[in-house]
Amino acid sequence: MNKSHPIFLPVLKTNGTFKSKTILCFLFLSLFALTGCNSSTSSTETPAGSGENIGGDGDPFKRDRLLNINITLSEADYRQLKAEGRTLASTSRECPEQFEYTEFDATVTIDGDVIEKVKVRKKGYLGSLSPTRPSIKLDFNDILKDQSYQHRERMTLNNNRQDPSNARQCLTYDHFRKAGLPAPRCNFAKVTVNGEDLGIFTHIEPIKKPFLNRVFDNKDGNLYEAQLADFGLHLNNRFEKKTNETENDRNDLRLIAEAFQLPDEEFIDLIKSYIDIDEFIKFWAMETLVGHWDSATGNGNNFYIYRSSSDNLFHFIPWGTDASFTGRHLFKPDSGPLYRNFRLASRLYNIEQYRNQYRETLEQYLQDEWDEDQFIESLNQIASFTGTPQENLVSITEFVKGRGAPEDDGYKPSQKVLLTNALENMPDVGKEYLIPDVAPDCSSPVNSDLIVNASIQSDADSGTFQFTLPSGHLVNASITLAAFNVDSAVISEQNNSNPPVVSVLLIGADTNDNYKPYVLQVFIEKPQFANGGFEFHGFASTVLLFNVDDSKPLGVSTLALGDSGEMNLVNVTRTADGSANPYAFDLTIRGKVEFETGENNATNLVNP
Repeated sequence: MNKSHPIFLPVLKTNGTFKSKTILCFLFLSLFALTGCNSSTSSTETPAGSGENIGGDGDPFKRDRLLNINITLSEADYRQLKAEGRTLASTSRECPEQFEYTEFDATVTIDGDVIEKVKVRKKGYLGSLSPTRPSIKLDFNDILKDQSYQHRERMTLNNNRQDPSNARQCLTYDHFRKAGLPAPRCNFAKVTVNGEDLGIFTHIEPIKKPFLNRVFDNKDGNLYEAQLADFGLHLNNRFEKKTNETENDRNDLRLIAEAFQLPDEEFIDLIKSYIDIDEFIKFWAMETLVGHWDSATGNGNNFYIYRSSSDNLFHFIPWGTDASFTGRHLFKPDSGPLYRNFRLASRLYNIEQYRNQYRETLEQYLQDEWDEDQFIESLNQIASFTGTPQENLVSITEFVKGRGAPEDDGYKPSQKVLLTNALENMPDVGKEYLIPDVAPDCSSPVNSDLIVNASIQSDADSGTFQFTLPSGHLVNASITLAAFNVDSAVISEQNNSNPPVVSVLLIGADTNDNYKPYVLQVFIEKPQFANGGFEFHGFASTVLLFNVDDSKPLGVSTLALGDSGEMNLVNVTRTADGSANPYAFDLTIRGKVEFETGENNATNLVNP
């Protein structure tokens, strides 16, 4: 997650008067970062023929190697690949529908080596989804048995959508490995598809059996991927089985969940027989050190657990680290910098012996692992190697070194200062936010048609957005009426993603309910911000509806999320310098929004 910048959001009072309130323009993209989470689609057909290893014995993860990857598939297949993806509402349901990406046949050239009969598909759960610059998975031996590239059967190519620095993932995994913790290898690739230069991607070692064999010297244990998951009688079902899918009955997870019901002494005796606790504390401290808020201990997200057959213990593996080096979970205020938004971390923190072990481990990391100058040097080396602009590194640099002095306006303490202060004030530091261990609500969500007709011009903003509340009330939010008293359209470019996103924030007064205010936030990926139509897609092209609510930290509360639909832009022009908005355009939307009330969906992330 990159830093979000505040804007002035004018809001209407429910009595029809007006005021202005500074809030954050919806905190966007990586705040729902579920990148790294994906749904696998594997061929059930028997591979034909016999393949070979292509490219010799080189190391595809050598750090100073920039892979040059060219992918060729039919234009129709490429259009479909880019278009596939979940919508915002579909990912927030407590019981999401199964989603599988389509696999396509392709020819891939890597550093001049041609590999034919390769399966290619899109990857990503929500935050990394892009309709113009997709993350990609390659499978070399799906069609031709035993075909590989430099002895690797698969490649995972992340588009760095939430990390314009291109550095967060590799630097994070470097820190984990340096501390002796299991973590994937990582380097960089320049990716081209059908002649279209997609830029720099991060090449990540997949968490599959070859990784398990390399790290644990075995591959037959139970591997799970966590997507907003935790240990619990109900929550255990959120761990996705990645090996032994048929024979694994999740009994190993059930035993852990039951252990949490015991008093501390019995809990510790039992949990040590299921989880490598010393290693977990190192893992927890490392997530803290690198400010990986969208993590196991920071968010119950983006990690794997593997029960190694060598010791019959679970080990934690980091994943989806493109929000590292940010630290603060904006929708779980005051939960950092010492994360414990995970049951195991919370329980251990409340036992003095293990809280002290966590403290001592973190202090050791700060002393031995956290060299600010060396970190900045590594960051600049990656930027030089990948051609990343210096302005894309600012948020990481400020995380590491801080900004200004305490007496300065805009002062930001460094991560070392934040952690040192927090350690001095243990145990009374921060808050914890645990996912409730309750049965999921799988009832059908309530939705509504959304109709938007808006004209955003340099001299006036006009139009309406309409939807029906669960109560049956038809909201007719007039942008035109709101414009008499406030700036009812705020357009900005969000450059904390790659590609950037154009944010269209509309304010309307409900003519059917005493001019009650509503806010509609529209996101459009910048390459699509041109005359034409496109469908809702992940967080790149979507809508969110908000109630104005002064009691909330941001002055609004989420009402509904974009489910499906199409946006159309016409008359798009750049406005003159000095104009209130950078663009003038006409926007229509015909779609559906979804109202949700679940305990752990995106709505609650916006309503901490």
